[in-house]
Amino acid sequence: MVELKYGSGDDGTTGLLGGVRVPKDDIRVEVLGALDELNSIIGLARALTGYQDIKEVLLNIQNSLYVVGAEIASTGTLAYKMSVDEGMLKELESFIERYALEVRAMSKFVIPYGAISSIILHMARAIARRLERRAVSLRTRFDVNKTLLAYLNRLSTFFFILARVVNARGYVEEEVVKIKNMLDEKP
Repeated sequence: MVELKYGSGDDGTTGLLGGVRVPKDDIRVEVLGALDELNSIIGLARALTGYQDIKEVLLNIQNSLYVVGAEIASTGTLAYKMSVDEGMLKELESFIERYALEVRAMSKFVIPYGAISSIILHMARAIARRLERRAVSLRTRFDVNKTLLAYLNRLSTFFFILARVVNARGYVEEEVVKIKNMLDEKP
């Protein structure tokens, strides 16, 4: 059983794996915070979608994100280090390939719109992109697993495709950006 200690972060620090205490604005804590946001929004998407296969694949991703979190939380510490491996990356890529078959290729920007669960998945995509950017920043201070970075990069693609799939299954027509090409206009 985990013993909860209240107030240990009142001094502006928090614990990482291995008992290392760091300031709450440490880059590792920033990455873990974005990861927590992503995992929470995925939970919301699971709750709102009516498609059992999507609920299951999202649960799979949520479980995988705990491996990502353990790796980040042990970065720069002497703690046991779980790591994102090629198997996890290949599994995510297989989900992308599986769901990409349900939507047509896009050559325009898609406006986040449609079914509520689709919009939530677009939000997950945006959070995944921020998570990836923060992980890239982490790389400037620590050695970061390249497979972890590739996994985070694929996540935003996965959520984008899944958001489109939800709309396609619900017969919601995608909206695309309609702007003139400003480069073609003459002054």
